[in-house]
Amino acid sequence: MGEFNLDDFTSLEELVARARNIIWDSMPCAREALSALEEKSREDEVNISLYGYILEVLTEVLDPAVENGMWDVVKAFYELCEALLGLDSSMLEETIEDLVVKDLAGYRPELMRWAGPRLRNMVEAY
Repeated sequence: MGEFNLDDFTSLEELVARARNIIWDSMPCAREALSALEEKSREDEVNISLYGYILEVLTEVLDPAVENGMWDVVKAFYELCEALLGLDSSMLEETIEDLVVKDLAGYRPELMRWAGPRLRNMVEAY
């Protein structure tokens, strides 16, 4: 029997909804950015992808937090990544690898101190 993969048991829409709810609940400081993203998607009549949600939090919340030394927000972001990885979704893992792991490994290794065990394993394997 293979490893569990949530993608085998849920629709893409449900996966995106779960990830969005984890982001909403885990990072209250990202709610304004998420609300703006969702408003824009309604106006443009497009769906937001996993990539879109995580990219929005990365660029609109994490990047400014790093620039301003808001380490509690940085810590919350990496806890969020750990929670998303806990869903055991290969689609989420790929998205986090593209957006977060590459960033940690290539540009911001100093932020690894906040990475949880799943994210650390991904960075080490990268």
